Amino acid sequence: MLASLFSRKQEAYFPQTFYEVTLDMFAIVQYWQPSVEGVERGRMFERLLEAHCDARGISLTERPGSRTIRGRRAASKLMHENDAVIACGEVTIQLELKHLSADVSKNDLLIFNQKGLDYLVAADASFRKTPLYRVFLSGGILSPEARRFAMLWGILVIEPNRLPLMLLHYLSGRALNDLRHVPLAVQDEVWDEIPYLITPLQCRIHRAAALLRADEPMLTEGRMDRALDYLQRQVGDHYWSALDERDPHWLEQRFDAIVADTFLDRW
Repeated sequence: MLASLFSRKQEAYFPQTFYEVTLDMFAIVQYWQPSVEGVERGRMFERLLEAHCDARGISLTERPGSRTIRGRRAASKLMHENDAVIACGEVTIQLELKHLSADVSKNDLLIFNQKGLDYLVAADASFRKTPLYRVFLSGGILSPEARRFAMLWGILVIEPNRLPLMLLHYLSGRALNDLRHVPLAVQDEVWDEIPYLITPLQCRIHRAAALLRADEPMLTEGRMDRALDYLQRQVGDHYWSALDERDPHWLEQRFDAIVADTFLDRW
């Protein structure tokens, strides 16, 4: 259904595959109810992403349990495990998947962030110049502090009940007739702001280095508050409602298509 929306923005900040993967993973965390617990629950989540990418022809350079990113090992020689790495045009997308019975811990995000840094500083010049995006997929709701940490480091979070920022960006570049209470100026703000919030790791490293020479934060508290509490929560809910008015089953149908592609109903 989303592909049928008329585009009002001609420029593109992110590869189309990035939008598609975000939508599919959002449908999964919204509707998938695994029948197992513990470690096997997380492993099944990883295998689901792997099967989905294979079914959609999405290039996975690393699969669950791999110790590299595009063939490069970490500078520290620590054997970090990667859940998945997608080669997406001229960018690399590193994904971390958590489908836990308990809440996501702060260490889960801290370790994921450090993994990217460890790989990036070890790699050759061509790898370092390729934008490295990070995505944290969670089957449960994250804490406000976890969302803020992810945003500070440019990490895209996909969790239930909140329209992911990547998907919100896609929608803000489309004309949605049923959209109410979102002025055009706010739609443009979403379009312009999110690429500053979801960024390659290289951009955050440059930003962090610049902070050593200036007395200013990585992102101001007000900017994060507006992004998370207003743009994602309130504006995102208006977009979600508009999509539901067009087709109340749009996200379920996306999930059903994933089930059909991956034989998820047999898992």
